[in-house]
Amino acid sequence: MVTIFPLSQDNMLGFTLDGEVDDEGMRKLLMAVEAKVITHGKLRLLGNIKNVSGFASYQSFWNTIKTKKELLDKVEKYAILTDHGWLSTLSEGIDWLAPHMEVKTFRLNEGEVAHQWLRLDREEPSKVEAVKEIDLGDPRLLGLAIVGKLTTADYDRINLLVEEKVKHYGKARILLEVISTDGINARTLWEDLKTSLRLYKDLERVAIIGDQTWLKTSVKLSDLLTPGLDLAAFSTVERKRAIAWLD
Repeated sequence: MVTIFPLSQDNMLGFTLDGEVDDEGMRKLLMAVEAKVITHGKLRLLGNIKNVSGFASYQSFWNTIKTKKELLDKVEKYAILTDHGWLSTLSEGIDWLAPHMEVKTFRLNEGEVAHQWLRLDREEPSKVEAVKEIDLGDPRLLGLAIVGKLTTADYDRINLLVEEKVKHYGKARILLEVISTDGINARTLWEDLKTSLRLYKDLERVAIIGDQTWLKTSVKLSDLLTPGLDLAAFSTVERKRAIAWLD
């Protein structure tokens, strides 16, 4: 039998499955889920799975849920209370079926813990810096590693670092290592840097390191279009040669 019950937040819904799955109980559950989705857009679900008669019974319940994919896609968190070991294992497969949904199982006596978990918002991934400074062993040289797509904040940081070198040494010599091109438009990377650097005219030498096939071709073309700036490309195994060239 399937019964529904309210939880502490309006975007949450609880249900109990005890014994066989009944059509009327499933109808009421799906109606309640639909109402929550219409009202709140997203839903957090607590399933209290008690004396389910076995795999076939639970499979019948889940197959009914899957027919309403438009509702399933709106469930962002699903906490399952159960003492059935096989159900805990089976529930792991929900991650494959609905990768957007966070699923976690708890023992039947952990209702409060499950409830608190449902209340927690998904943690946002910490922002990874797309530019990292490299110590080249020479204070006159500025080493920068590109490890992701550059943002306005990244360009601002590069400008500050370049300005610091210009302030102390009159000109800036930069080693730019392209480690990752994920999210980077290779054809415009250097052009973006040129237009974003406030002291571009104060760059004296730039060595670009990377094993990307587009790199040397792009640098040769940029060298023709940037008179007055020494620009050269090196592979990752030529790091020492690149540093020596900058010096």
